[in-house]
Amino acid sequence: MKSNKVFFWACDYSLNSGEGRLGRLFINEYRRKFKINTKRIKPLKIKIFNYKYLSPFIGILVAWKYFFKNKKFIYLNYLPYWNFLIFLLLPPKSEIGPITGGSFFSKKSKDFYLRKFIFPILYCLSSSILRFRFKKLIFSTDLLKKKLPNIIKKKSKFNFIFKEIKINK
Repeated sequence: MKSNKVFFWACDYSLNSGEGRLGRLFINEYRRKFKINTKRIKPLKIKIFNYKYLSPFIGILVAWKYFFKNKKFIYLNYLPYWNFLIFLLLPPKSEIGPITGGSFFSKKSKDFYLRKFIFPILYCLSSSILRFRFKKLIFSTDLLKKKLPNIIKKKSKFNFIFKEIKINK
């Protein structure tokens, strides 16, 4: 018998942060679309230096746990397009929430050179991985669209964040 429960990991699921709201929006849309129950796997509250940077990788370990249990799993947030390691290390059949990134930064920005010279290399690595590992991709905005290869664009949906906008007549 097939289970109608999906487990998901969200590093940030708060109501007052962009990543948290994006994650909640994705899960709510997922529930509506597939009429399925979801269960959040809550991150442990570990008091160590830079836990917020380790949390995504703890989520990858959790994803492998559910993979070996043969459970459906969604990895939700802190999915910047440059972070190819997350895409590479997630187990097969994992689903991912909206991919983020692509903001423009001026030359006066302190990380301008990182974004100009290092990010294109990381984007290329991510594209190579996403091309084969995931069937469908969702991007929070279309800011990365011009940097994506056509094969990625064809299997992607953009501007997911606009699902939150409600137009009143």
